[in-house]
Amino acid sequence: MNEMTKIPQLIFLDTNVYLIGASEPESPEGLILQWLGWEVKNNNTVEVVISEELIDQISRVAKRLKNKDWSGEIIGRIWQNLKVFYVQIDESELARIEALAVIPREDVGVYLTAKVGQSQCFISANHKLIKILAQKTGEFECLTPSAFVSKYLM
Repeated sequence: MNEMTKIPQLIFLDTNVYLIGASEPESPEGLILQWLGWEVKNNNTVEVVISEELIDQISRVAKRLKNKDWSGEIIGRIWQNLKVFYVQIDESELARIEALAVIPREDVGVYLTAKVGQSQCFISANHKLIKILAQKTGEFECLTPSAFVSKYLM
């Protein structure tokens, strides 16, 4: 890794990163989770920003993809093995951002989680969302899982 590239200490992983990473350990998403201590707690100091909204979304999608046991396992690992930075989302702020209609409605909760948690890097496999966030807000570095891996973990 290039010494000049300072790894962000506060990152936001979108729902798809947890789900793909949990089911495909060899994927870029999986590599990020392993690096953060997914399988085995490690001494990585990087924190992941999470909120009730993110946990709900992970739970909902994981149940739809597999089952509620898998959903519980993923959420359990987040709490037990990762260093979490938990934030509360203000409902009125959620409504205000939805009303602006810049960010797709289903992504407003994850966007606000990253924003409120002052994430330095937003990682998502959702290319469209990353593009919107990078262009419209410029609040954090927005990367796909593979771009994050090649920039910070190689």
